[in-house]
Amino acid sequence: MEELPVITIAFEIYKKLLELNTKLDRKYRYSLGEQTIKSWTDCTEQLLLAKHAPKPLKASYLLKANSLAEMTSLHLRAILELKLVNETNVLKIQARLSEARRMTGGWLKSVQ
Repeated sequence: MEELPVITIAFEIYKKLLELNTKLDRKYRYSLGEQTIKSWTDCTEQLLLAKHAPKPLKASYLLKANSLAEMTSLHLRAILELKLVNETNVLKIQARLSEARRMTGGWLKSVQ
């Protein structure tokens, strides 16, 4: 089965989040950093489940993925506002995350 573009982007974001986490101060790495990665891996899991689910079930997985992506976005916003890492790196991740959320929203509209 061919890999969907949104899943490719999700994997890119995951790699960037792992890199970002190594640059966080230790007191934030295991709280905010790990929570960010966890919410994003959960989102990616929901996207993969939606990919393989029958059409009537896809919408629920995509809604969950969208809410987890929003949670990831809030974590990144906190990292940015607390100035814990280089602003440019966070903004690049946020741009890719926004793109993934748009793709998920479009996919959701197509299955409803």
